[in-house]
Amino acid sequence: MKKHPNQKMKKLIIILISVFAPFVSAQNQAPIIDMHVHSYNFDRATQEELKFKGNKDFFGNQGSLSKEEHFRDTYERFRKFNIEKAVVSGSLESVAYWKERDLDNRIIRGILMFSSTDEQMNPERFESLVKDGTIEVFGEIGAYYSGSTLSDPEWEPYLKICEQYDIPVAIHTGGGEPGGVYTWSPKARLRLGDPFLIEDALVKFPKLRVSMMHAGGEDWPEHAIRLMDYYPHLYTDLGVMLWVNPNTKRYIKEFLRNIKEAGYLDRVMFGSDQMYWPDAIDRSIEYLNSLEFLTYEDKRDILYNNAARFLKLDSGSETPENK
Repeated sequence: MKKHPNQKMKKLIIILISVFAPFVSAQNQAPIIDMHVHSYNFDRATQEELKFKGNKDFFGNQGSLSKEEHFRDTYERFRKFNIEKAVVSGSLESVAYWKERDLDNRIIRGILMFSSTDEQMNPERFESLVKDGTIEVFGEIGAYYSGSTLSDPEWEPYLKICEQYDIPVAIHTGGGEPGGVYTWSPKARLRLGDPFLIEDALVKFPKLRVSMMHAGGEDWPEHAIRLMDYYPHLYTDLGVMLWVNPNTKRYIKEFLRNIKEAGYLDRVMFGSDQMYWPDAIDRSIEYLNSLEFLTYEDKRDILYNNAARFLKLDSGSETPENK
């Protein structure tokens, strides 16, 4: 028995919808800025990278096994969720690898530094990299992991250059990987993640655009809020707190409740900190959108508007045309 032409047409329509729906969905998705993305050089992995390569996260999700896979799977999320801009930090080499493949001009180039001499860096080389656009955001600065703080003298020449050229700074706050002090970060100490320890840098460089990463972590969310109260130009991203384990999600939910009540939600920015698990981007966005005490406008500010203002993007914030 032959199929009726209408049946064939319906089948064709279903196939076309299944093929093109993801692209239509991405186009209709309100834009997002991800302030906290990482790239890695899997070919010459550091001790930290070897430890995590291919490992499963707390929820059993498999980590990336190669730099090609890691970039591809992360960039697919950029397109899926309409992540218009993403601040990517890693080695200079790994960030360059991502930027060369950034066909949509989504990537803002950062640099991951644990100590002030990583990447064979010195102030003269740093200024040159800022001037030629290789470094657009100074961060992630993981001073915590090397036993220092942003207020220590070793970082001062870099912060002076950032203030001079109006380069944003992103500093790790909160703790790190449990047990990391026994492996790849022996100088890390939990107390060094306290946001209050960046205060001297904020005082010394009043024009510096600074974002705290992870909003003070599980240990100091109230210190993060108090610091933002005292320094009205200070911003924070949510980072790994949105997805890495139930404890961080518990803390970030309370942080968001409290900072909304305090009146500083307009300086809170989305950051996935996907590390080796690109699907953490999915889970971060899903968890943030699930928080019913945040209004639609609150979520749009966190996901886009606040970061656009912090980064001084041309649009500044969403308009009716790009919502």
